[in-house]
Amino acid sequence: MRNGEKLHLEVDHLGLTGAGVGRAGGVEGRRVEAQGVFGGERALVRIDHVQKRGARAFATALEILRAHEGRREPMCKNHAGGEGRCTGCALMPLTERAQREAKAEMLEAEFGLRVDEVEAAPAALGYRMSAKRVAFGSAGRLRLGSFVRGTHRPARMAGCLVDHPRIAAAADAIESAAQRLGVGAFDERSGHGDLRYVWLKTDGERVLACFVTIARDEALVRALAEAVPELDGVACSVQSETGNALRGGAAVHVRGLETLAIESCGVRAQVGALGFMQPNPAVAERMYRALVAAPDGSALPRGLAFDLYAGAGVTTALLREAMDEVTPCESYAESAAALGVEAMEVAEFLATRKEAPSICVANPPRKGLGPEVVRELRRLEVPRLHILACGPAALARDLEALTASGDGAFRLERLRAFDTLPQTPHVELLAFLTQA
Repeated sequence: MRNGEKLHLEVDHLGLTGAGVGRAGGVEGRRVEAQGVFGGERALVRIDHVQKRGARAFATALEILRAHEGRREPMCKNHAGGEGRCTGCALMPLTERAQREAKAEMLEAEFGLRVDEVEAAPAALGYRMSAKRVAFGSAGRLRLGSFVRGTHRPARMAGCLVDHPRIAAAADAIESAAQRLGVGAFDERSGHGDLRYVWLKTDGERVLACFVTIARDEALVRALAEAVPELDGVACSVQSETGNALRGGAAVHVRGLETLAIESCGVRAQVGALGFMQPNPAVAERMYRALVAAPDGSALPRGLAFDLYAGAGVTTALLREAMDEVTPCESYAESAAALGVEAMEVAEFLATRKEAPSICVANPPRKGLGPEVVRELRRLEVPRLHILACGPAALARDLEALTASGDGAFRLERLRAFDTLPQTPHVELLAFLTQA
C-alpha cells in the first residue's frame, strides 16, 4: 500500500476520531481509517498516509459507492463534506439517530464496551457554551477557525452551528474587528503576527473572551476588546512557546466581566476566562445526577462517600444531599480551596485511607483512573464505584484492571452512554461497579 493509492473500502464501523474503519484486502488486511465514510458503507478512498511501523493507514473518501441509510447532506457551510474544510463535526453527514447508533457500534467494536443506547442530547445544534478558535492569516486578513484534523491546515468556522448563537456571533465579530484593525495571526515559521487563539464562554446571555497572544501587547488587546461590543468581558493571556498548547499563562483582566456565574444542578460557580466549563451543560447536569444515584436512578444507601476528581464541587454538593458524609478529593489548588480541602492527587488521597466508604464516585480526566488509583480502590474493597468517563479507551483499560480476578475485584453492573457533543464523535460513559 502506497500514499496516493486508490482502493475500494468496505467500512465496518466508526473509529474514535470519526473516521470509518475497514480492512484493505479483507479481515486480515491493513486497518484503514477513512474520513468522510461510515459503518456499512462502501467507498472509493485515497490513501493519504501509511504508517511505517504498525498496521494502519489513513485515507480520505473520494466517492460513496454504497451509502448509509442515515446519510444526509451536512447543513453547515464550513463542513468538509461541502464547501468548507472544517472536520470538527465529522458525523454531521448522518442523522442524529444514526450518529448515536454509530457511536454505540464504535464503543463495542473498538473497546468492547456494550451499551443499550447512546442517550440523546436535548439539542443537536447551538448547544456548545464553551469554545475555542485558532487564529490564522496575515494582518488585515485574519480568520478564526480550527485545524483540519491531523494537520496544521486551517479551516474557517464562521457561523458555526454547534456553538451557542452568542458564541458564534462573538467569534465572527472578533474576526471582522481584527481585520479592520490590521491584527494578524502569529505564524511560527515567519515569527510575524500577534493573535494565536481565542477562548469564548457564555451563560446564554453574556459572553466572556480571552485573547491568547504571542507576547503582551496591552494596546492591541484593548483595541480589539473595545472594537467588539458583543463581548461582555475580555481577558488576555500570553503563550510565547512554540507548539500547539492552546492555553497561555494566567488570564489578565482587560475590561468588563472577569467571570461568568454558571449554575449546574443547583450549584453556582464563578468561571473565569480560562477556567473549565462544560461545553454542553444540559447533558452534563443529566450525567452528574446519574453519577450520584443508583443504576436504576433511585437514591443511594446513606453513609460515607468519596468524591474523586471533585472539580468545581457539583457532585460534592449533590452527594451531600444524599449521603451522611462526603469527602471530596481534588488536585487543582484553586478548586480544592473552594471545597475546603487540601489539594491532593487521587492515588495519594486513597493511600491514606484505612477503611472504605459506602461509595466512591469519580470523574477522571481523559487519561482515566490509571493503575495506581485502581490498585488503591481494590485494596480498600470499595463496595460501590461510579465512574464518569470522557475517554472510552481509558475507561476500557480501567474496567479491565478493576474487574480482573483477585482481591478487591469489581463487577460491572451497568454502562450508560451520553451523546455529549452531537455532530462529533465524542461520547461520555457512566460505569456502575460493585464488589464481585
